[in-house]
Amino acid sequence: MQFRLKGASGAMTGQAFPLSDDTLIGSGADAGVRIEGLGAAHARIVFDGEMLTLDASGPAWINGEPAERQALKSGDEIRLGEQRFVLQAPGLRPPSVLREVQEQPSRTGLWIAIGLAAAAAAASGYWYFFMMNPPA
Repeated sequence: MQFRLKGASGAMTGQAFPLSDDTLIGSGADAGVRIEGLGAAHARIVFDGEMLTLDASGPAWINGEPAERQALKSGDEIRLGEQRFVLQAPGLRPPSVLREVQEQPSRTGLWIAIGLAAAAAAASGYWYFFMMNPPA
C-alpha cells in the first residue's frame, strides 16, 4: 500500500509526499520530505511491512499529542515545526470512519448485578436487625 503525507497547513498546504519504507523528514539534502526550519534529520517514518511508525528526534505531535516514537494510522495529523500533515493511505478510510478499536462490552449487566447485590444486602440487614431483634 502506498502511504503519503499531505500538507494541511503552512507553506506545504495541499502538497502530497509519497513515503518509502524509510522516509527521512527534515532540512537536510537527503530528506525525502524537505522542510526548512527543522533539523537535518528531524523525524523518520518507517514502514516495516506491517506497521508505520514515526520516530522523531525533534519536536513532533500526532493528533495534537507530543510524540517521539509512535505507530501511525491513516488519517493521523502529524505536526513537525510549523507544518501540519495528514497521513493518507489511498483506498483506506481514516480511522474515524473505520472501527479499528473494538467496541467496549456493555457494562449494563455488571451494574444490574451490583444493584441486585446491594438490594439483597439491604434486605438481609433489615431482616437481621428488625426481625431477629424486635423492638421491645
